[in-house]
Amino acid sequence: MSSRGVRSLEQLPADVRDALPDPEPTPPPAGFSVRVARPFIADGAKERVAKAIEDGLVSSATSVVEELEEELCRVYGVPFAKACSSGYSALVLALRLANIGEGQDVLVPSLTMVAVLNAVLGVKATPVFVDCESGELNPSVEKYAEKLTRNTAALIVTHTYGVPADCVALQNFCRSRNIVFIEDIAEAIGTECCEKLVGTFGDFACASLYANKAITAGDGGFVLSTRKDEVMKERADSYANHGFTKRYHFVHLEGCGNHKMSGLQAALVTPAVSQLPKVMDDRNRIAKRYRSELQSIPHLTPMPINKWGKDTPWVFGVLGDSKETRKRLRQALADEGYETRDYFLPLHLQPLYRTSAGPTVSLPNSEDMGRRGFYLPTFFGMTEEIIEGICKCLIETYKDFM
Repeated sequence: MSSRGVRSLEQLPADVRDALPDPEPTPPPAGFSVRVARPFIADGAKERVAKAIEDGLVSSATSVVEELEEELCRVYGVPFAKACSSGYSALVLALRLANIGEGQDVLVPSLTMVAVLNAVLGVKATPVFVDCESGELNPSVEKYAEKLTRNTAALIVTHTYGVPADCVALQNFCRSRNIVFIEDIAEAIGTECCEKLVGTFGDFACASLYANKAITAGDGGFVLSTRKDEVMKERADSYANHGFTKRYHFVHLEGCGNHKMSGLQAALVTPAVSQLPKVMDDRNRIAKRYRSELQSIPHLTPMPINKWGKDTPWVFGVLGDSKETRKRLRQALADEGYETRDYFLPLHLQPLYRTSAGPTVSLPNSEDMGRRGFYLPTFFGMTEEIIEGICKCLIETYKDFM
């Protein structure tokens, strides 16, 4: 394995080149009229940001950040929360707090965003890629079990696109093997599984608060933990801030990065945390409408539904019957002003991971999802007219070439 990546696509192995997605669709001359995502700005957020500016509470070392952490603990019912600068930072902090590092293996879904891989490599652990189940977006317990090694120290689940994995089964699996269970809830903030919020099943949960997420700080993230650890806050504060400590300010015992969240970011997102039920209700409305409208299209498969709770996907995805079909459908939508995104290129095929001498891993289900899948505009307050227009375009395009 090499984390140094490659200089050009021509250096990649043939299997990776074949899996690469097509270039993004050409937008119309005036640009996209409907973006794939829009930020949710909660009621009261503007006023809270203005107040933080007025009071000078703009840095990471302010009560505004602490108020966000307290709100996250309240809503999620956990004893620990640490706000940070991104979803990647949250993953790094969680891995550091769990003492995961060199010589240890971390089980990771391959069908997910590259931040997961970067974080594992960042703490010098070894990623072990796990395939999703056929027709699903997440690995099952059985898929994780197939990839266990004697050095497995942690398991990450990503609840991809807002569809939860089997949280209870994974929780039991990890507990029985003394494996650290980390939930990446970047795409599942507010999602429920078995009447509990995802992010409350693992030892740690990590989230992104980027502008396209269910709630946003513009950028940013947070770590949650279900562990009751008296020194965890002190460790997290230090890891997030170059290893500073309160007792000896300029004595740094460990190499750490800068993962802090500013007061302005915290002020923007804090009101949204309590409004998550409203956001999830709206995601449910959007998903129901997409499923209803698209059921008449042959060979176009809607994304899996939540088996353990309300259907509230972060984004609404579909599978075409081929990579070429995906390309044509996405370009047709682009021509009408609708922005879309391909499903993830699986991590085991990422150029940063694979070189011509790199290890070959076959994960057929993830590869198939990554080859045929894409997702449609999905955001809070999306009108019925927009959904109808997107679905009409897909239906008409399918009629033209079927």
